[in-house]
Amino acid sequence: MTLWLVGMMGSGKTTSGELAASRLGVPFRDTDEVVAERMGCSVAQMWGTFGEATFRDMEKVALSNLAGSDGIVATGGGVVLDEDNRRILSESQRVVWLEASPTVLEMRLDSTMDRPGLVLSEIRTADFLSELLDERLPLYTEVASHRISTDSIDADAVAKEIEDIWKA
Repeated sequence: MTLWLVGMMGSGKTTSGELAASRLGVPFRDTDEVVAERMGCSVAQMWGTFGEATFRDMEKVALSNLAGSDGIVATGGGVVLDEDNRRILSESQRVVWLEASPTVLEMRLDSTMDRPGLVLSEIRTADFLSELLDERLPLYTEVASHRISTDSIDADAVAKEIEDIWKA
């Protein structure tokens, strides 16, 4: 069984997903890491060199290859932008949307310089994140079978909720 984690950058998908997978004794994968491994460079480097469209194509391949695998998979924040990706996610029994407000995301991402959208954005981070969230909100809603608000709980508590969903 695959349990997918979706949500905005900074919502805790990788941190909480790794922790939950470790405690459950199941594999953990991150689509961004799969893409980076395949390309031999970081996502930020790939985005800067080849552009967002190439990254999204590689992300789609990674998601497709991980579908049906056993374990927890953290996806990139924009994975839901692609209709085929949403179909793959929607066909799964367990898609967990880690929700976070733009204010919390901004605080978590304040010192992050490896997020291509943030680095390339010319608008204030909170405004940029609000715009992204507005665009993606209906798409996250479409694919999610479960939601966890990560605004006021730490990664350990989020991981515990992910574990409970896995076990259900």
